[in-house]
Amino acid sequence: MIMRVVANTLLLAAATSTLPGTGLAAALSPPAYPSEEALGHYLQGRLLEERGDSEQALNEFYRALLLDFHASEVARRVSEVSARMGEAQRSLEFADRALALDPDDSRSLWLKGAALFNLGRAQESLEFLRAAVDHDSSQVEYLRTLARVGEHVDRVDLVARAYERIVDLEDDDGEAWFQLAAARARLGEVAAAGRALAQAVELNPLRPGVFFLQGWVEEGLGHPRQAIDLYRRHLEIHATDQVTRRRLVGLLARQGRYAEAYREARVVSQARPEDPEARELEADLAFRAGQPTEGKALVEKLERQAAEDPERLERVIGILSRNGRGRTAVAVADVWSDRHPSDARSPLLAARARAMAGETEAAIPFALKAVDTLPDSLAPRVLLARLYQGRDRFGDAEQVWKDAAGKFPDRLELILDLALCREKLGDIDGAEQSVREALRREPENPTVLNFLGYLLADHNRRLDEALGMIRRAVEKDPDNGAFVDSMGWVYYRLGRLQDARKELERAVNLTGGDAVVHEHLGDVYKDLRLLDLARDQYRKSLARDAANNRVRTKLSGIR
Repeated sequence: MIMRVVANTLLLAAATSTLPGTGLAAALSPPAYPSEEALGHYLQGRLLEERGDSEQALNEFYRALLLDFHASEVARRVSEVSARMGEAQRSLEFADRALALDPDDSRSLWLKGAALFNLGRAQESLEFLRAAVDHDSSQVEYLRTLARVGEHVDRVDLVARAYERIVDLEDDDGEAWFQLAAARARLGEVAAAGRALAQAVELNPLRPGVFFLQGWVEEGLGHPRQAIDLYRRHLEIHATDQVTRRRLVGLLARQGRYAEAYREARVVSQARPEDPEARELEADLAFRAGQPTEGKALVEKLERQAAEDPERLERVIGILSRNGRGRTAVAVADVWSDRHPSDARSPLLAARARAMAGETEAAIPFALKAVDTLPDSLAPRVLLARLYQGRDRFGDAEQVWKDAAGKFPDRLELILDLALCREKLGDIDGAEQSVREALRREPENPTVLNFLGYLLADHNRRLDEALGMIRRAVEKDPDNGAFVDSMGWVYYRLGRLQDARKELERAVNLTGGDAVVHEHLGDVYKDLRLLDLARDQYRKSLARDAANNRVRTKLSGIR
């Protein structure tokens, strides 16, 4: 007996020299280990575990559990060793056993969440991983697992939250800073992404993907030249990254650099010959780059490929319409309809072709027919309402939006469209009533909060309430340019010009120079008597929206 105690003491000393002390300290407490023999098997298992002999370690843990069925620490060890061996089902079984004994143990919660994820039950695992982090947010491994599962189920908010905490705990972890920056960028929180990325680059300037993420941030901040240069630097290293190349194509096209965009689009489509979207982009840019022969050949090929698919054919029609070939686009739609006279989608295709070609009045009868042939589809109703609005028939549009909102009550955006239509009719009370109904359904929806706040501010109604709503929206999405514009606008209405200037200057960058935001900032500069700056903003607004006579009048009125 004396020799056995000595052996256990020596074993304990050996184990504690290499293993974390907390679990062993708990194991030595009398209530947790009433059996000396169980303790011996547990410690022997820990020693074998450290030596890398997982199978023998498990055998010792099993013996300990036979002698002390209520030893939650031993059940946790079995779960953890099983997880390392790739035995997810066994890991889950013993994590459940540990939780039955100690329901609030953070490590057991983490083990169960990880096991569920490894068994393909990712959504279910989130409950236990979040609980583990709630019980102990100091464990980086819990946070990394939560981030991994959040990524898997597309919960980018959880990914960002997890990495935010990781960098709080380990501020020299360059990879965590990079992942935080990527998550913030995907959430549209561009300024926060830039700050995190700066930390990542400082810690690891050679990290693959840095140039791409820097480009993404610069693009979000409204700096297209810098973004283009950074994307190209990334592609010099990762020439086969067609996702980044496609992003570069889009940015070049938005800057009017069509020849460069077309060259890059050809590389994408050559790398992805079976990707119809790549071919469509190449065709569109061929026309814009002044290569009509190539564009026509590509369109003809796309037409043949879309022979039985009106949705793909509609995209081809869009290419033709955007490039001054509206009548050809309508003819393509009519040929398809003639070939498919009994297809319920034919009227919708014909209506859309005419709408894209600018033949709004001619499109309306086809849209009305599409509503009849596709009674359970939302798309024809949305198209019909927008066509009516395009002809300033807001009364007709209002009825369509109202009917659509009644038929599709779960589509909150229809209520907002109805509100916009009523505002155009001059029915501000009706518009407000619609948005308040949307807010009643989703009181924390930032888009709805911003919508109502802006509506009130734009019509000088209950400005304090408007400010509160917009502030709540901005708190939920601080880098949303539309929300920041609303904040600036309500400050302007309140006469807080310096606050308005600060917010609207930021909104210009966040939106990449939206015409309305330029107009709002011009109004602020004008009232601050910064007339040269006001003129510049009005001119920028007109460059984006040349038909805005209201802005033109403001510009001409500055003396």
